[in-house]
Amino acid sequence: MSESVEKFFESDLYVSEMLKVWEEGKEWAEWLDSLAKKTSSGRDVLDVPCGIGRISHSLSELGYNVVGVDISERLLEVAKARSPKVTFLKGDMRRLKDFIGDRKFDLVINIFNSLGYYSEEEDIEILKNLRDSSRKLVVINIDNRDFVIYNLPSVRHIYIPPYLVVDANEFDASTSRLRVIRTYYLNGKEVDRFEFSQRLYSLHEIVRELKRLGLTVLNVYSGHSWKQFDVMDPQMTIVAKV
Repeated sequence: MSESVEKFFESDLYVSEMLKVWEEGKEWAEWLDSLAKKTSSGRDVLDVPCGIGRISHSLSELGYNVVGVDISERLLEVAKARSPKVTFLKGDMRRLKDFIGDRKFDLVINIFNSLGYYSEEEDIEILKNLRDSSRKLVVINIDNRDFVIYNLPSVRHIYIPPYLVVDANEFDASTSRLRVIRTYYLNGKEVDRFEFSQRLYSLHEIVRELKRLGLTVLNVYSGHSWKQFDVMDPQMTIVAKV
């Protein structure tokens, strides 16, 4: 993860954005709760990376024992303040064992498009770590490369009160990495700018790696719905069994 990406995730602007979509964590938690019941899974959950704890908080309110892990001290400060019932740990998901040891969880979740900010080799290491920390299910939610390359405009304007956010997007087909220059404006003046890139994946790439790691893919859904994933859905949620 580049310094620019870390700077973005540590910024007050990013924290403000995440707080505005706090309720999305509740929607995800309710979906995961239904999934756990459908698959007779237990109530120990590892949320990595957990960010400000949107899902961790709501799962804990539903009675789950949740450990949230994130590399950002800033995001963890917010998470701890809002969710005292959750155990939060600072750590790098490329080296999960360093801080959770040999502990196993019934449900290991990697939500909100968190893969792709490192190299492909490191992404595979992350998948291994998710597998090794689960005794039953691994759930991965990421953007769908095939949707992005056909639908993402070269310039996108988003209003996130009070800021106008402008993303300049460039996709490199040779590496499947999306380069984004994100600029925040307030009252017509530039407030801050961040640049980052993310490796985007198609479904078959993730499924292939999970199978190589010995996991069984049970199903693939569109976001946090029960709709079966279609190639032109914006997001894919992969449910795999250890």
